[in-house]
Amino acid sequence: MNWIRSVHWVILLLGVTGLASAQSEDVAKKSQDKNTQGAAKLPEITIKDRVSVVESFTPKTTSTATKTDIPLIEIPQTVNVITRSELDARLTQTVSDAVVYTPGVLTGMFGDAMRDDYFNIRGFSATQFLDGLGLVGSNYANLRIEPYGLESVEVLKGPSATVYGLSAPGGLLNMTSKRPTAVPVRELFITGGSFDRIQGGLDIGGPVGNDGKLFFRLTGLVRNSNTQIQHAHLDRYFIAPSVTWRMGSDTTLTLLSHYQRDDTGNSLMFLPPEGSLLPNPNGRISTRTFHGEPGYDRYTRDQYTVGYAFDHRFNDAWSFQQNLRYADVKSNYPNIFSLGFTLDENGNPIDFRTLDRVAALYKDNAGTFTMDSRVHGKFDTGPVKHNLLMGVDYRHMSGRNRRGFSEDFLFIDAFEPVYGQSFAPPMIDFVRNQNLSQIGLYAQNQMKYDRLLLTLGVRSDWANTRTRDNDMFFDEQTRTRQNDRAFTYRTGLTYLFDNGIAPYASYAESFQPSPGATFDGDPLKPTTGRQYEVGVKYKPVNYNALFSVAAYHLKQRDVLTPDLTPGHTGFFVQTGEVRVRGIETEIKASPIDGLNLIGSYSFADSNVSKSNNPDELGNRLALTPRHQVSAWVDYTFYGGALAGLGLAGGVRHIGSNFGDIINSVKAPSYTLFDAAVRYDMRHLHPRLRGAQLSVNMNNIFDNVYVSTCGNGSCYYGLRRTVFATLRYGW
Repeated sequence: MNWIRSVHWVILLLGVTGLASAQSEDVAKKSQDKNTQGAAKLPEITIKDRVSVVESFTPKTTSTATKTDIPLIEIPQTVNVITRSELDARLTQTVSDAVVYTPGVLTGMFGDAMRDDYFNIRGFSATQFLDGLGLVGSNYANLRIEPYGLESVEVLKGPSATVYGLSAPGGLLNMTSKRPTAVPVRELFITGGSFDRIQGGLDIGGPVGNDGKLFFRLTGLVRNSNTQIQHAHLDRYFIAPSVTWRMGSDTTLTLLSHYQRDDTGNSLMFLPPEGSLLPNPNGRISTRTFHGEPGYDRYTRDQYTVGYAFDHRFNDAWSFQQNLRYADVKSNYPNIFSLGFTLDENGNPIDFRTLDRVAALYKDNAGTFTMDSRVHGKFDTGPVKHNLLMGVDYRHMSGRNRRGFSEDFLFIDAFEPVYGQSFAPPMIDFVRNQNLSQIGLYAQNQMKYDRLLLTLGVRSDWANTRTRDNDMFFDEQTRTRQNDRAFTYRTGLTYLFDNGIAPYASYAESFQPSPGATFDGDPLKPTTGRQYEVGVKYKPVNYNALFSVAAYHLKQRDVLTPDLTPGHTGFFVQTGEVRVRGIETEIKASPIDGLNLIGSYSFADSNVSKSNNPDELGNRLALTPRHQVSAWVDYTFYGGALAGLGLAGGVRHIGSNFGDIINSVKAPSYTLFDAAVRYDMRHLHPRLRGAQLSVNMNNIFDNVYVSTCGNGSCYYGLRRTVFATLRYGW
């Protein structure tokens, strides 16, 4: 049985403790002392009562916005950071969970989706990065990152092509992997709860030997779980070893890797609006109903990454960094999906309960090589301090997609499904091979004169795509080749007042290639994005807090719109334009020991300003709520009769949204409440020092809601979940 196998893996993981316990505190102290002598310092984690102390959620610095580690208040752009302590306190099960309290970000659009994490930032699908390197996939072969293996998640708002190249105009999401530390890390946990979930993991690491040159970290997780949808499981096996070698006082090499196996069912249901969002004479379709075929529907993914982060300091002013990674992902996705209700000859549902279904088979794989090399210098020219960055990055993705569909429709009752209808499994009849290469040269300078900080950046990118399609059904083969080039820049001005207030203004650009060609055979141009942003950040001098408010005007040009010329059906022209104007504010504060506060609000006014399609003109962008509000309060008692008790509560309100640019159906707003309680068990008995028991509850009132609707399908959001976790650190 699957759960027995998972328990076996959990026991094995929990048993691997000798690697960490063999390191004495004296060795750790010596390694830490040696670590402080060099420039490329290892991150440090204090292990004293590690699971008992809830660290501050308030971030101080970021490396995502500029690829240099500088205070958040000096960035002339909105950056939202979710720290490791916040991830632990909210027991995030996916990266999507990590950003649900972040303003201007919509996630969970497709419910408890088993394939990928989906993010919409300021009206646009977000680009994802891991350790500063882009995650590039192919069709259903995409890397999905396990949040337990992360140190932080950062959301960089607005166009960021000057630093990262190909990226969406709304923003990007950068995840930072856990790495070896000079101070030992030792943690085990086991979690159980909703949907028969049981998972366990370990996070151990520290110095190897007593010379302060070699450090390691091993993070692992095993999960066996069902889901909200019947006949759909969600199993995972994850292991991430890493090693840091201090080659000298000025040189550090960190080897990073992970392997992940996802074995899941199909939890993504394409529900008709009638019966999920809209009334249906037969009632409401259950949130647990499965419309596929048990024994056929499943999704499996095998992914691994290997790479390194190299850092060398030439002197006190100049250094060189290089990040490199190879990622490989393979997926197998046999599934049966619904096309909506069966229609009569007049195009009306015959009974509002019989669904048309099609069997599909997708087999995809992608291999991606990415590298980013840069020189970093800090120097002065008279009264001006410079923070200069010059670099080159490269990525190459080779992907292969194979797919096939059944020839006949399969039917099922949407309300009382009966499984077992026989059908001929789909045969692969379409194969696509695609290669994407991109190289970028960039330079950035942050110049500081007294309290005035000017940020300038420029970049040139060259991208080419090669696609070969083999359609065996129509016996056709096509080859397309596309070369794109773009120059982007950004600038920002910040003024740093002594009282911690920092007003700023910035301008930034982005670009994304548009694969394909016009009816005349001319290659499509990349879509471009431009954003103006003004805001104020405030970091009180005597308080651990960060306040930010920003207003932005974002526009994307050369958007694809249908070619309405007679005879050109199925082709596109680039006459479209969309814009989003909005306001975002966020508060993260720890005003007293044990108290963490999060508050956010965002308003987005989106509009299709130009389009050949009159049904699109003037509409709101898909998956872009006008209003989002959230708040989280987390407090731990450190004295008195309640010492060791931690209580937390949160609320999330998501405004209404449309699932497509036609604005065919609107999903209504919804409000969810979350809560958490934890207890430091050393207060029960001194021998339990280091143990913590916690319970996390999301959507505690079990609100049944539709997260979004579009293109004829609706999706239920995740209902109430309750997870209990026993964590032990020493």
